[in-house]
Amino acid sequence: MHMQYAGLMGRFYVIADWVYKFSFANIIWLVFNIPIIFVLFNLLLADEIAVILVLFAMMLWLSPFVFFPSTIALFSVVNQFIKNEEVKLLSDFWGYYRGNYKKSMKIGAICTIFWAILIIDFFYVLELGNVVLTYVFIVLGFFALVYNLHIFSAAVNIDSKVRSLLKQVAIIMFGHPILSMSLGLLSLAFFYLITQWLTFLFPLFFGSILVFLSLLVFIKSYTNLELSRP
Repeated sequence: MHMQYAGLMGRFYVIADWVYKFSFANIIWLVFNIPIIFVLFNLLLADEIAVILVLFAMMLWLSPFVFFPSTIALFSVVNQFIKNEEVKLLSDFWGYYRGNYKKSMKIGAICTIFWAILIIDFFYVLELGNVVLTYVFIVLGFFALVYNLHIFSAAVNIDSKVRSLLKQVAIIMFGHPILSMSLGLLSLAFFYLITQWLTFLFPLFFGSILVFLSLLVFIKSYTNLELSRP
């Protein structure tokens, strides 16, 4: 009876510890992204085209300096969870944020420019009413999402310069297309679930759980790729 109690308490402790780590990491990430959240909130409420354009430009400008460094820091911390390493959440998050800031900013600048072009072209095609091109851009957006998630994972698992990193991510993504596409579909399903049905969990788990799923898929893909090399 005592052994069973100890086993149950041990499992409860492990679950509680993971819930704490994931929720606290997500909250830290949100705090670091307050400028982005503020602009995004106002963008969603805006109804004048001039205001929308200004806020959209602000989002683009802030992303490389705020969103990408904080998100790569979140990936770094969650990567420690997966490796069962001891984590001091706040200090480790800040250490990764500060230590990888320049590299994160470079990655963010490249990705932001790409996303800006993709989004602007999408709305332009949408305005033209071209159904075929609209679906083409939706598919491109899906691939871009998967590629971006892989970039975040690669940034914390592969030690290389940005240009080399981007090339390796493309190889990993297209080398394991089923895993990569599964990540994209799973991410969209999770986003829909947490925004439509489980909104109360958004501030606690949205970022950290999505990061966890992304890292699991990337590590599996990267490991398989390394094993397949002669």
